[in-house]
Amino acid sequence: MFLLSLLRRPVRAARLALLGASLAGAAFAQAPLHWRSLATGTEIRGELLEPTRAPSKSGAPLPLVVYLENLAAPRAGTESDAAIIAGFRAEGFLVAALDYAHATAARWPQLNRDLAALRAQLHRREWLGDRALDAAHIYLVPAGCRLKRDVVFARDGTRTLALDILYPARPARPVGAVLEFSCDNANRMGNFSLQFCTDTLLEGAATEGFAVAMADHPVPAPYKGLDPMPLSAQLIKAAVRTLRAEGPALGLSGRIVPVGFSRGSGMALMLVTTQGRAELETLGEHRDTSSAVDGAVVLSGRFTYLDLRADDAMIPRYERAWGPRDAHLAVWRAQGALDYLAAPTVPLFLSINATESPDALHQMEVLRRRLDALGSPYDYFPEAEPRGHRVPLAPEVLVPLLSYLRARLEGAATGPAQMSARPSLLPQCPPAG
Repeated sequence: MFLLSLLRRPVRAARLALLGASLAGAAFAQAPLHWRSLATGTEIRGELLEPTRAPSKSGAPLPLVVYLENLAAPRAGTESDAAIIAGFRAEGFLVAALDYAHATAARWPQLNRDLAALRAQLHRREWLGDRALDAAHIYLVPAGCRLKRDVVFARDGTRTLALDILYPARPARPVGAVLEFSCDNANRMGNFSLQFCTDTLLEGAATEGFAVAMADHPVPAPYKGLDPMPLSAQLIKAAVRTLRAEGPALGLSGRIVPVGFSRGSGMALMLVTTQGRAELETLGEHRDTSSAVDGAVVLSGRFTYLDLRADDAMIPRYERAWGPRDAHLAVWRAQGALDYLAAPTVPLFLSINATESPDALHQMEVLRRRLDALGSPYDYFPEAEPRGHRVPLAPEVLVPLLSYLRARLEGAATGPAQMSARPSLLPQCPPAG
């Protein structure tokens, strides 16, 4: 009767039409969603929520947040899901909220397979394939976490370098942070690169209560395998200082562990081996803040240019850039993160896949021999699953890796600890010719 009375009045009828349009818009703004989980073996239900802020250009691809609710790990952020999701939508994000219903397998390391699968399916348009998504801005966000994007840490000519920080919103206690340097030199959160490398370390660490940050690689695109020094070291130290300076406002403890894979692995190691070198603190933001780190996760990469296999295909490129090695030894030495290491340092976590390239396996062996010679502590857990040049997903690597992060980020003080080195499970590489 109430609706009929409204329809009898032209003005109110017009208002009812507007109300109907609004309700239709609200229905469009929320749609049921489902996704098949590898971790739980079940269908995960959820909803797809449209942004409440229109894109700057009609029809433009949308940035995406996949919001992971009710995971098995304790929730570090105390802010409500409703408030956080509303914030993402107001920033222009399409939000795909997935409810794991506290399934026991919905946490590290099992959940990491889901994180990799989500990115791969989004890349192949097997999930949400009817939506135009901004592949440079796809974030997998555990419940209770907020995102601070585009935090500038340095400027290199016309290029501005920044990082994205995913952090527990209003944590009950300060949390440590994991920092990674992107393997995508054009877009720090490029989904193609992350899914290709099966890189789940940051989002996985976030599900376990840590803050995480992805920083621009110090070298702009296109990447050609050369990390110029001292510029690279100066820029990555600026990223650490900026993350630490941002920390108090975000509930961070100030403890930071970098992780690195492929072109990012040398960056993670370099932060450890160059600690305390004032001449490398001359660029970027927050120069009055410490760039010290509390450890490093170092995966497959290049660490020294003084001990290469004779058949290394990159040697001609290095010679063109730096000159013949024998005649320019100091220049070659200055490029390698490992060659700054002269004394025991903070404990490291090392891993590499058993089916990596001979060059990469050789570099990992050289790194371990140097650490052994110095008596510098590290844990070594190679991945046996034959996955080649990929970030580890095997539980035999991820379980001790999480233990390492907890020890380094939740401990009382920065400094070397007694963490025993593990015997090699890889065949010994022949010495370089």
